[in-house]
Amino acid sequence: MINETYNYLPILAISTAEMSALEKLPEKDKDLILPIFPIKGWLGSHTLDKTISRIMSSLGERPWIADIDGDFVFENKKYQAAPESQRKVFKEVDRLLDPTNGYQNWVDYIEGLNKVIPVLQTHDISEVDLQIKKLSSLQRGLAVRFIIKKDSPDKINNIVKALVINKVEKLLIIIDLEDIKRSDVLQSAQYGLLVSKLSKFIPNAIFSTSASSFPFSFSGSYRGELPIYERQLHTEVCKLCQDVRIIYSDRGSARANKAGGGGGLPPPRIDYPLKNDWRYVRKEFTDMKDLDACKKEKHFLYQEAAKEITNSDYWVADLRLWGVQMIEKTVALRDEYCITSPNRATAVRINIHLYQQLHYSDRAIDLSTEEDWVD
Repeated sequence: MINETYNYLPILAISTAEMSALEKLPEKDKDLILPIFPIKGWLGSHTLDKTISRIMSSLGERPWIADIDGDFVFENKKYQAAPESQRKVFKEVDRLLDPTNGYQNWVDYIEGLNKVIPVLQTHDISEVDLQIKKLSSLQRGLAVRFIIKKDSPDKINNIVKALVINKVEKLLIIIDLEDIKRSDVLQSAQYGLLVSKLSKFIPNAIFSTSASSFPFSFSGSYRGELPIYERQLHTEVCKLCQDVRIIYSDRGSARANKAGGGGGLPPPRIDYPLKNDWRYVRKEFTDMKDLDACKKEKHFLYQEAAKEITNSDYWVADLRLWGVQMIEKTVALRDEYCITSPNRATAVRINIHLYQQLHYSDRAIDLSTEEDWVD
């Protein structure tokens, strides 16, 4: 199920913005995308089955890759202090992270999910050989995610040795750099060398370098453009590894590590993704100290940002995507479903970004979404 028909392997968080953005893609484009979901509880749900239902409502019956969001449990101080007082979903995820008997709980869970490809769990690799055998026996393929800035060389070497010994077929190796800056692109030769070396040990594997360079702050800026460094990194690695099958991956224009919630109402901002950079327009409130006034003013400011984007030379009105039409609706302030919040603006950006990266190598003149979205 991991094969060369896919053009794009985004790692998407279980959030309303990511799920909405994916759901609103044209159906024919969903056939070309193989998303990776680190699963956790969906919003305030009590059970993990709600997460799976939300993924399926976005993607349909198509295959996807399942990982586990360990931070959902490990970084939750309330759960760690008093697990019995928290929602059942925390215990469900915790059970999946139990390394006993080669992560048997994880293997059993994946087996019960139709068309889902597992990610090898590597928090504890004491029985990694056994886990590889069990997951491989499901005959769906196997994904391995190396978090380069956290996983030690010894850990990576031990996992690679186990993969080689077990002769895993339909293998995807994800080199995950998480949040990156321009300096990481300057080190692309280092990452290209890593992919090249790994491919010699596992010649049948497909590789991805995945990262996010979306900024954590826009404070003090009004408009601008931001290079998509993860795309630049991928391009450089591909040049260095021309005999290796490498599929593009990123975080769908979201951050790899989420920023902590700040106080107050964020200034309205609308982002417009292109293939190689993100354009944005940000508006300031008249009086940030007057929260009631800000709430009344935000719709007008989102409208002004949308007008500025649609009047820019980079705007492509013929791209009939949900995200594009949402920006147009915001210009007209037609109804309550236009962009009125940061979360909705994020969903719009991710929707357009997913499409742009999925069709990165296509000429604009050849693109057609065909399907109009409906409310």
